[in-house]
Amino acid sequence: MYAKAQVIGNLGRDAETRYTKSGAMNVSFSVATSRRFTDASGTQQERTTWFRVTAWGKLAETLDRLAQEGALAKGQRVFVSGRLESNEFTNQQGENKTSLEINADDVLLMSARGEGGGQGGYGGGRSAEPAAIAEDVDDLPF
Repeated sequence: MYAKAQVIGNLGRDAETRYTKSGAMNVSFSVATSRRFTDASGTQQERTTWFRVTAWGKLAETLDRLAQEGALAKGQRVFVSGRLESNEFTNQQGENKTSLEINADDVLLMSARGEGGGQGGYGGGRSAEPAAIAEDVDDLPF
């Protein structure tokens, strides 16, 4: 069994394409999700959670093409679904940290920050055609 994650957020940096030593392509990017809330003292707060996302296989090939076209750039809003993993590490200051990583099965391109309308989604190499069109988060099929 594994944990499945579904995340909607904005790319924190442009997508990067890499290759393993054996030649397997992967595309990675970071996604930030934010939520606003009021704490116990009545102060408005915002909490941002970062996820590292990696895609492999046909999905990576499709995302690489989209990245070359500029569609996977910093600020782009995306929906990502995939296997969630947490990895603990020690940063340069000697602090223990946890990294949240998603091995993507599906990626849906949504409108970039400040833009209206939606774009197509791409999933798991099943199709290079848009899987869904989302005008708003409420239009997602779940």
